[in-house]
Amino acid sequence: MADEQMMGAEANDIQFLRTEDHICLSCVPVSSVKRMALSGEAFGNRMCYLEDISNEACCPDVASCVFALEQAVSVRALQEMVNTTSTEQSSANQGGQTFRTLLYGHAVLLRHYRSQMYLSCLSTSTSNDKLAFDVGLKEDAQGESCWWTIHPASKQRSEGEKVRFNDDVILVSVFSERYLHAYTTTNDRGRVNASFRQQVWSLVPISSGVARVKNPGFVLGGDVLRLMHGNMDHCITALPPSELQVVDDSGSLFIKSGAACQQARSLWRIECFKVKWYSGFVGWSSLIRLRHITSGLYLAVISDENGPKVTRIPKKNASPMAITFEMKMSKEKQAEENQEEDNLGVPTIKYGETIVFIRHVDSDLWISYETLELTIKGIGKVEEKRIIPVIEGHMDDCFRLVRAQEQEQKTALVIRICNAILGRFNRTDSIPFDSEAINQLLSKSDVIQALLHDLIGFFSQPSLSLDHEERQLRLKILRNRQDLFQEEGMIRILIAAINFFSERRDKSTLFEGVEEKIEDITNKLYVVLAALIKGNRTNCSNFAQSARLNWLVNRLQSQQASSGVLEVLHSVLVDSPEVLNMITESHILAIIGLLDRNGRDPKVLDVLCSLCVNNGVAVRANQNLICENLLQRQDLLLNTALVDHVTCMRPNIVVGVEDGESMYKKWYFEVIIDHIEQVTHVQPHIRIGWATTHFQPSPGHGDGFSSNGIGDNTYSYGFDGQNIWFAGRAYNVSNNDIKQNGLKKNDVIGCLLDLDIPEMWFSLNGLPVKGLIREFNLNGMFYPVISLSSRVSCRFIFGGEHGRFTHRPPEGVAPIYEAMLIKQRLC
Repeated sequence: MADEQMMGAEANDIQFLRTEDHICLSCVPVSSVKRMALSGEAFGNRMCYLEDISNEACCPDVASCVFALEQAVSVRALQEMVNTTSTEQSSANQGGQTFRTLLYGHAVLLRHYRSQMYLSCLSTSTSNDKLAFDVGLKEDAQGESCWWTIHPASKQRSEGEKVRFNDDVILVSVFSERYLHAYTTTNDRGRVNASFRQQVWSLVPISSGVARVKNPGFVLGGDVLRLMHGNMDHCITALPPSELQVVDDSGSLFIKSGAACQQARSLWRIECFKVKWYSGFVGWSSLIRLRHITSGLYLAVISDENGPKVTRIPKKNASPMAITFEMKMSKEKQAEENQEEDNLGVPTIKYGETIVFIRHVDSDLWISYETLELTIKGIGKVEEKRIIPVIEGHMDDCFRLVRAQEQEQKTALVIRICNAILGRFNRTDSIPFDSEAINQLLSKSDVIQALLHDLIGFFSQPSLSLDHEERQLRLKILRNRQDLFQEEGMIRILIAAINFFSERRDKSTLFEGVEEKIEDITNKLYVVLAALIKGNRTNCSNFAQSARLNWLVNRLQSQQASSGVLEVLHSVLVDSPEVLNMITESHILAIIGLLDRNGRDPKVLDVLCSLCVNNGVAVRANQNLICENLLQRQDLLLNTALVDHVTCMRPNIVVGVEDGESMYKKWYFEVIIDHIEQVTHVQPHIRIGWATTHFQPSPGHGDGFSSNGIGDNTYSYGFDGQNIWFAGRAYNVSNNDIKQNGLKKNDVIGCLLDLDIPEMWFSLNGLPVKGLIREFNLNGMFYPVISLSSRVSCRFIFGGEHGRFTHRPPEGVAPIYEAMLIKQRLC
């Protein structure tokens, strides 16, 4: 009697929607007959979409459709919260364990349960409806963009009334005052946006926050867990990628111990077939399916010519008969029928304590194991326990369920996304080369770029500004992520993807704009690879092989070499001492060659330093090789000399190119040398030219070294009478028929900037020099600038009332003073 009263009270508790409850927003979009649910992935794709849940037997990914009701407040209270400095603190204080009942008219904050991001109205618009905004996921809940007001769609409900599960509602964005709207595209794919078109959503119950708090430690649908064999530290897992060739079925599963119980490939998600109360308590009569996290495949029992077997199959081949399982208390036949109840369920199976037997429903076979002898390369013959279906099996066919840690779950999901997106490029390498097919594949590279951008942040090093304990905690999380990725063969996949893009760039006829995307993707792949191995000796040891080390150095010598290659090589040399013993003279020559090609790049110098000393121990062989090759090139690196102090001067005039503006794009000014005198053994310094707003003339700034003068970095361009200077290099442009030893008194230098081409050229005393600069970066604004040493003086001539030009500027070119604003004072 007491149990019935408790069940009745708990049923009354979950009748109304409260904060911390989990829901699924489902609807039937216009021009569609299928019921779909609002879904999101977050990693690599911030946009929300619709998941088809009309057929529960077709394995919809309900886990991606779960949203937690984090907070519910009145609209007036929301306005006060937005005006405070920290909405997140307010959310933490007022939300959480309060379990406030949701009322119609309230503003709600919906948190995507898988990604822990917030449903938000974005400021972009990618749909055909130009008045609509995109709907996606944001990492924080700052501002009004993540808040939605909830209104009844039925006349049976009114504002201020309690919201019940299964109610039909209308959601309105507080930020844009538009409805949360669902629609389908031409390929029948569901999308969502914030539109002026109204949409009715159904609040499908997934889980109750009150029930989760009252019953901690029990197994719920959608949980990620490990299947531990009996009371031992053994679990059901897949073989690593390097051992798949030793078995006839790549989907085979084994019972392994030791490190296998800490790897991502041993994680499974327990999924209920029902959508309503999907994350309810899993009981003895619950129909479930088990999904492998890193591969996305389902545990299944199928039959072939050798009889039934346990394997993993993809979603498209997953029939309900093959993947339906249930957990039993024992193998004895039980009289009760297996009926799914349309409610939250009763807490039954507890993590780490309850012993379960797993039965395949259709075949009535039990999950058991057999001992199998395998020959593994580098190890020899070993005995493994392979999972098989049997009628009776062993006495120890029982399992314990152990819940996975939150960071493990997140990393395993990221591994699956990376396998799905980057793994296909590795597979494409094995098919015949087809330029048109490759171009079509690469034209959809935005998804790859977004994924790589998120991966760079996923593996970023913790900030040095954090306190010691917080930094060490984040470093530990980062090391675990790196280890999990390496164990799943992601280093091999990244290398294969780099090879794919490098080969396609060289061999294929690319569509317009695709080549730039390939360069960006390749560079990001290197950066991800460097982040994946940085500070992790085990991961760096993957390059302690002559083949991979040669591959890395060869990438440095290619024309498409990027700064990311240097990051990878530097991480390998610092964190893998054994690689230093494999360095040859040809490797060092290739690295030194970068100084010729790229100038004094600090990343190249870091690599050379890591070759010389490792963990405080000098590597004499590498030191000798570096010295022998550098000392022959006295102008390259090691010799130093005193130089004059240089000062840079500029007027307060800027010109440039920006989208949507009509500023003139051809400008001219002159500089007259009034006095020049040599006071030391060094020739006087005088350069005239252009610089951008990114230019830092201070000796303490610049691209790794001091930027004393114009042309000493990539943000300025200068002319000294004989040479054009850019990125610290001089390019001789003096006329052969005129002997010129540099600038002298009364020389007139003309400087022209054409932002249309773009093009930049100089003249000396009215005669154009024979060289010019083209195709330079247009980022930032440009301004006239000079750099000069002591005992040098000169004057800017801007035209008009700011000085008459000595030589007429070319036709169609405006004097630079016309770029000044009205009433602007030149200084």
